[in-house]
Amino acid sequence: MKILQTPRAYDAQAKLMKNGEPEMDSASPSPSETSKPEILIVDDSPVQRALLGQLLRSCGHAVVEATNGVEALKLIEERRIRIVFTDWVMPEMTGIELIEKIRDGNLGFYVYVILCSGKNSKTDVIAGIRKGADDFLTKPAVPEELLARLHAGERVIELQSRIAKEEDKVAQAYTSLSKAHSKLRSDLDAAAELQLSLLPHPAFLDQVHFDWVFRPTNEVAGDIFNVFPLDPEHIGFYQLDVSGHGVPAAMLSFYLSKILHGAPVRDSFLKRALPQEPFYEIVPPDEVVSELNRKFQNDGDMFFTMIYGTLNTKSGKLQFTQAGHPNPILSRAGGSTVLIGGTGFPVGALPNVEFDLVEEQLNPGDRLILHSDGITECRNDRKEQFGTDRMRECVQDSSNQQLEEFIGAFVGKLVDWRGRDEFDDDISLLAIEYTVAE
Repeated sequence: MKILQTPRAYDAQAKLMKNGEPEMDSASPSPSETSKPEILIVDDSPVQRALLGQLLRSCGHAVVEATNGVEALKLIEERRIRIVFTDWVMPEMTGIELIEKIRDGNLGFYVYVILCSGKNSKTDVIAGIRKGADDFLTKPAVPEELLARLHAGERVIELQSRIAKEEDKVAQAYTSLSKAHSKLRSDLDAAAELQLSLLPHPAFLDQVHFDWVFRPTNEVAGDIFNVFPLDPEHIGFYQLDVSGHGVPAAMLSFYLSKILHGAPVRDSFLKRALPQEPFYEIVPPDEVVSELNRKFQNDGDMFFTMIYGTLNTKSGKLQFTQAGHPNPILSRAGGSTVLIGGTGFPVGALPNVEFDLVEEQLNPGDRLILHSDGITECRNDRKEQFGTDRMRECVQDSSNQQLEEFIGAFVGKLVDWRGRDEFDDDISLLAIEYTVAE
């Protein structure tokens, strides 16, 4: 074993052996007195450990010693030592075996290993580096070279520490984002349940039977609709589609659903109070839509298309106003279908516009089909739109089916056209059938 020569080597040798062990330098700082990383020296030679330790302590490092790789590995794990000088040839566990254990040990921190050896061939250096050594020091080492390699190791450890801290910050940020995402997901699920609760259950209202399709593209949708009694002889209905998708559109649709409802009070958005019996009158659909357009002019880029209408359940008289919404389809009991209505501007798009009142007479067995543009603009794999003509064909082909059967058949045809059960836009359809009085 060659002796590592340092500037204080001869002083160290003079003090070296006392009962077979090297004496510690009383001037060496303790671990609590230095902020520099603790260094482990692994060598079966007491002389080599003493000489190297003397130099490292004189530079302000706390030094720990081990006589072989087994002791060293235990110290590294217990004290989380980050810099190691290890001899190559040692009993029980060689320096190379120690390096392999360190690299395979998943310690949770990086250990910078400088392999010290009298072997100095290029083959030995390459072999040591390949096994995981960070640097190689040939014995006897020049002190300046040793300190330069130590400083390189300290820089690597410092960079590793910084990276670890940044990784911790990233991990904490990811955890926070995951929690926020989970909370958002929970809130969206709750909002989706709330939106579904606002939709009417398929049912009969006097001479009216209705059913629907609702497929939001996200958890919540900008589409919403309803059918409700206005008084003993009239029902009201609407379908609307708020521009955009997701939460902003859904929030507006929630608000509109609260405005457009058949409240029992005499004075509401859909009814006007009168001084004489019956002390109210139903507001015509064109006036309702005009008032909505006035109310929502200052809503930024948000606007919505809609159809609002009323149906006299005794006479079958239908009145509705269309505001930029797709034309409804009237399916007659005999099997014919026709598009009714006009166009109109979306609500909130322009001020001071007039909206038309459309009137139709429904006969028992006639159906009114309202739908959002997510259906007619639905594209298949060839980028072709489902279109109004195909929509009418589906309605006409199912005119002899019960309303529930028509709804199921229509969904099947739309999914077949799309090629998958996912859509790029909110999908909604409201079917209203005027039935025969019993």
